[in-house]
Amino acid sequence: MNWEDRPEVRKGNIGEGLVDEYLLRKGIVPYRPIASQAHPFDRLCASADKKHIYVVEVKTKPRREFYPDTGFNISNYNKYLNIAIQHNMDVFVYFVDEILKAIYGGELIGNLAQIRQVRHQGKLLIYPIQQSGIIYFPLAIMEHIADLPDAVCKELAALRTTTYEVKQSNLF
Repeated sequence: MNWEDRPEVRKGNIGEGLVDEYLLRKGIVPYRPIASQAHPFDRLCASADKKHIYVVEVKTKPRREFYPDTGFNISNYNKYLNIAIQHNMDVFVYFVDEILKAIYGGELIGNLAQIRQVRHQGKLLIYPIQQSGIIYFPLAIMEHIADLPDAVCKELAALRTTTYEVKQSNLF
């Protein structure tokens, strides 16, 4: 199976396209890798006035089922953190979530990586949380970017590799 045919790549491409549309509406120019293979990050972005250049990473996946959070692989987190620090460059992470029917996210160092306390089901959770090679961030700190149409959510759900369903909430 070639790279582009993998379900997770197809799903990711849809999410990246949705974030590209958002960035373009905001006057941001997204540049994407031309190689059909794994890449260090999804987009290098520039403001129209060329005064701000930053990295955007898109995670096309639903929130966790039993926790008020979402996350991604800790090794990727460390790579994005390195990019931010070594190159003095902002890194934004956006989540495209077919369960919450929304795109949300934030800047890595100044927002997502900050230590936060969240009460959930009578327990105090300290974020970011690292478990089994994944780092999680609370949904409560995410900036709502856009709502997703039902048709897009259905398409993304068809490519999902997990089977859980999360009840809709008024998160945003």
